[in-house]
Amino acid sequence: MFQRLDELQTGSLYILTGQPGAGKSHLAASARRGGTLWVLDTEGAAQNLAGKTGIHRRIQVMQSLSLKALVGAMDEIRGLGKPGDTVLLDSISKVFQAMRAYAQRRAGAETDRKTGVAYDEHASINRNMQAVYTGLTELKQAGFHVVIIGHLGRKYRADSNGLQDEGLRVLADEQIAYEADAILLVEREGDERTITPIIKPPRPAHLKLNKRYPATLATLYPELVPDADKAKGRQAEKARVREAEAAQPAVPEAGEAGPAPAATTVQPPRDPAEAEQRFFTRYGEVIGGDSWGAVQSYLRSRAPKPTTVEGWIAAAEAVRDRSRQDMPPAMAA
Repeated sequence: MFQRLDELQTGSLYILTGQPGAGKSHLAASARRGGTLWVLDTEGAAQNLAGKTGIHRRIQVMQSLSLKALVGAMDEIRGLGKPGDTVLLDSISKVFQAMRAYAQRRAGAETDRKTGVAYDEHASINRNMQAVYTGLTELKQAGFHVVIIGHLGRKYRADSNGLQDEGLRVLADEQIAYEADAILLVEREGDERTITPIIKPPRPAHLKLNKRYPATLATLYPELVPDADKAKGRQAEKARVREAEAAQPAVPEAGEAGPAPAATTVQPPRDPAEAEQRFFTRYGEVIGGDSWGAVQSYLRSRAPKPTTVEGWIAAAEAVRDRSRQDMPPAMAA
């Protein structure tokens, strides 16, 4: 039941908000590469993602506004999915509006003059929203990466001087601000998008990108974006691997006499650091990250990080075996 801190495989939970057309759904659907993207579509707009550049390769969609269907879908994701998968709820605002409309229908004429919802109906809305939040939090704790999309609103407070602007808010109940790791405002100007953390501060990794930064692939997950020097090193390593593979002679067919095999030009790693670099250069996109935690999530293993060249070679073999298992039968044939 209890685990060490380095054994925990907790995922993440982000909320994206912004004006209609800012590209929130597109950004969320292209934020990660590994595993499966499970979409809980409450707005009936998931088909708009088809054909867009950079979106996830494997997407499964469930369209419904029913609380029972949403809770059942989250249970199904926990059973069928694996740690490292991404869950997208588009949108929490539509769920909140549906719960509120249902409560208003139940209230009938016995409603509060200002809110249109009586105390019992407020309790009903809160109870239903908590069921959704609990399911999403359980997914996060199971190692899934949860992205919630919410409509953008502005909150006002009434006082003796009139209405006071309290800033931007997600159109949902107040509890939502406590559920996420960060709430991010997506803005668009032409073909460029930017993200600005609002309401709740981001993780330390986001602070390195300043308060406002381009909304490109993996900016929700800065650990997926390699440093400039590391990126250059990996690009050079990929080029060397491609050149070495091109220089290798073709393997002769069975029964054919081929020339004596030439010495391979691919040298083994000199030390564990080089083995680690080669491992993530080749398999980083497969496992969906460049950290050992991503490897553990992909392999569903709690094995410690290798400290030898042989250990990294064994990890590479395990990733290859797992990728073959995940490959559809038609492609594996």
